[in-house]
Amino acid sequence: MPPHAPYRTPHEFVNTFNGDGFKPIEKPNDPILAWRINAGLPRRRAEYDEFILYSDREFGRFNDYLEAAGLLENSWLVLTSDHGEMFERGIGGHGSKPLYQPVVRVPLMIFEPGRETGLDIYEYTSAIDLVPTLAHLAGQTPPDWTEGTILPPYASPARGPIRSIYAVQAEDNAPDAPLTEASTMLVRENYKLHYYFGYSQLPEGELVKLFDIAADPEELVELSVSKRETAAELLNELKTKLKEVDEPYL
Repeated sequence: MPPHAPYRTPHEFVNTFNGDGFKPIEKPNDPILAWRINAGLPRRRAEYDEFILYSDREFGRFNDYLEAAGLLENSWLVLTSDHGEMFERGIGGHGSKPLYQPVVRVPLMIFEPGRETGLDIYEYTSAIDLVPTLAHLAGQTPPDWTEGTILPPYASPARGPIRSIYAVQAEDNAPDAPLTEASTMLVRENYKLHYYFGYSQLPEGELVKLFDIAADPEELVELSVSKRETAAELLNELKTKLKEVDEPYL
């Protein structure tokens, strides 16, 4: 399932990035990791990128086949992912409790029948938006159980107030119980709030971090103290959402 670990790309892509001059930005290890890997991360990053090249080629082959068969004349084709991967902060590869941008920012490309020019949309979206969007594009009413919204430019009328985007990672939490150990995040406008709780590595029991991901996409400048009011507002919103999603399991 490329680009999934172990990163073993076909031979023609091996060592493609040798000598590319890439120098990763030095970042501190994340505090909630029980283990840390720093040695070898550049090599693992290169192997992952080599696997991405293979995935890109295979998607191109699939697209070419559909086009040659005439199937793209009345079909929508979507490329996206469930999550990203990290090769920094002591985190190596697949799976990560911290929710930094390399993990949560994933590709989303929608190929529309008949469209000959690209259209870039710069708006925060979520994976939960795909089902209602694809249902809408198929001429169907989105199911009542969907939580997302129809993505632009297909949504009409235009969206209302600023939207908050949430994500959660709770693989060690029982799936049928309230969240007691989880990594969560909220993005609203330029700000992204990390809120982690329940981990034994956290001496205070929880951790709050705030970043301006427009000005600081690498998440290096922590703002929860200097932007105390913003952090408090977003944390209150996130905790309110957590109470809402926990309610069915209490």
